[in-house]
Amino acid sequence: MKICRKVSLLILSLCLLSGCWDRTELNDLALISALALDKSEDNQIQVTAQILVPQSQSSAGMMGVGGGGGGGATKHTIIRSAKGLNIADALSKLQRVVPRKLFWGQCKIFIFSDTLARAGIHEHFDFMVRHPNPREHAYLLVSDGKAADALELFPPIERTSAEVVRKLAELQIGIKVTMEQLSMMLKGDSQSASIPLVKILPLSKSSAPFQTIPYIMGTAVFKKDKMVGEISEKVTRGVMWIINEIKDYTITFKIDEEDGLVSLNPVIASVKLLPKIEGDTWSMTVKVRTEGTIVQNSSRVNPMDPDVVNALDKAFENIVKERIQLALHEVQGRLQVDIFNFAKEFHRKYPNEWGKAKDNWDEIFPKVEVKTDVKAHIHRPGLVNAPGGMPKDGVKEN
Repeated sequence: MKICRKVSLLILSLCLLSGCWDRTELNDLALISALALDKSEDNQIQVTAQILVPQSQSSAGMMGVGGGGGGGATKHTIIRSAKGLNIADALSKLQRVVPRKLFWGQCKIFIFSDTLARAGIHEHFDFMVRHPNPREHAYLLVSDGKAADALELFPPIERTSAEVVRKLAELQIGIKVTMEQLSMMLKGDSQSASIPLVKILPLSKSSAPFQTIPYIMGTAVFKKDKMVGEISEKVTRGVMWIINEIKDYTITFKIDEEDGLVSLNPVIASVKLLPKIEGDTWSMTVKVRTEGTIVQNSSRVNPMDPDVVNALDKAFENIVKERIQLALHEVQGRLQVDIFNFAKEFHRKYPNEWGKAKDNWDEIFPKVEVKTDVKAHIHRPGLVNAPGGMPKDGVKEN
């Protein structure tokens, strides 16, 4: 009887094993590295997929230093496009011209054209968050011009233009937005968002055709699901100070008009937003605590002098305040869109007042009084004390 039981359990276990009957071989997949979304001339949605070429992946390691560029003889990607009534329809038509099953596991970049973004991205974004294949940690960007153009490039260092954009986003040289983060922004109290802008670097004189890269420069500003404007790279830095996204940043300033420049890196910061409501007055204090290390001193001052250190700290504070004020002027004054997420902070501290005022937030936000409380400190003077390459008698003394 014991033997019969064991045999029965073994047979039952074998029946429950799924095996590999439904597997999909890698050779049957088309690996998408990026997807661009444009509006076609007949008002349809045009999707453009950047697909990895399997043959080049195996041979890339044998090309050596001299032949490994994306703009060389071997191309690492192909581009395929299709139009449809919406993304789902366009992708079904795209599958007709790709002999392998489209696979989204490697797709980390989605780019909207600025034309499409200004018309509204709600229905397109709905596909991304509803469909199980696109990754929620994929990066979202807006192109300055046609989105497909950013995928047609062959970068000289990385394998694909998608890889270039991904690495630049991860460096956090600008605002970084994933699909998950955008969903939270558009559903948040302010119902606004900021998405990095992608532009194409002009070709150098020695470059082959299309041998350049897309790069991040500036930010697209969204009210609800529509792009309402854009801000420059300089203003974006001010926004990043307010929303506490400054990471490993270099800042350059003058102590006074007569002296040279001082550069700090890395600049790290801790930022807190402190809301306050008194009567009908809504105010926000941006509290910044930051420090940095001197990496270049082209002035004549000695950063080891205590009086000079105080002057440097004050100049450091002033430049941070200027960046924040510039961002407030552009975003709160000109665009009047709450990408700082002030609404969330007021809602958190004053839930009752927010419940009464939330329907009028678009009128309240431009009138919020913003104060800056900045404390900056230069942590280290670098590897040398006095200005490098300058004789002692040339150093400015206090």
